[in-house]
Amino acid sequence: MPLLIVFLLLLFATPASAAPNCNTKVCVKVYTDPKSGKLIITAKRNGSSATPKPIPTRTWKPRPYTPRPKPTLTSSPKPRVIVTKKYTPKPVVKLSLSDQLAQLIPMKDIYYQPASGALVQVPVNFWTTTPPIFKTSVVMLGVPITVYLSPTYFWDFGDGQTLSTSNRGGPYPNQSITHIYKSSGFFTSHLRISWSGNWMASGVKSAVSGGAIIQDIYTQIRVTPAPSKYLN
Repeated sequence: MPLLIVFLLLLFATPASAAPNCNTKVCVKVYTDPKSGKLIITAKRNGSSATPKPIPTRTWKPRPYTPRPKPTLTSSPKPRVIVTKKYTPKPVVKLSLSDQLAQLIPMKDIYYQPASGALVQVPVNFWTTTPPIFKTSVVMLGVPITVYLSPTYFWDFGDGQTLSTSNRGGPYPNQSITHIYKSSGFFTSHLRISWSGNWMASGVKSAVSGGAIIQDIYTQIRVTPAPSKYLN
């Protein structure tokens, strides 16, 4: 029982370790603002944790006083010229204690083929020009920070059918995202892009906090009846 008490005392007496996004000089935080769709990077200097060095103590020892002989003046002294020097103050360099960067994620478009009009029961090819990864690298308060974000694509083709994928598709011959409309009419195709990822600073990797950045893109597509040998 006494050993258990000693162990608990040592456990609670140990100081808490620093957050993974802080080093000895700068604390970095990377998060998102879902309302504005911006990526926020902040850096703040930590207080000095170094222990001040003690000032050395000097010991004064008295020396015997010996009077110096007075000099004999044989000539009249020359008048003293006083030179006045202009004082130029040195520029004061202020050390920034914090820094912040807000970066907007680029927003692109969606496309489909055939662009002239889709046909019933014929696959329609969809894709987006949104980049497959967003990367930014900055140096704040002397600390290099790199952020990686990747998107997830959620397609709503406007007829009740949806698709969630990490593939952005592409124009023909890339047909990785296709959809078949079973009836004619006008449909609003909706693409929702969700960005999330990680950041790295001072060799430490951490997830971007604050929630995913959401982007919504819409386009209207007209689907017309296709000729068929079964229809006269």
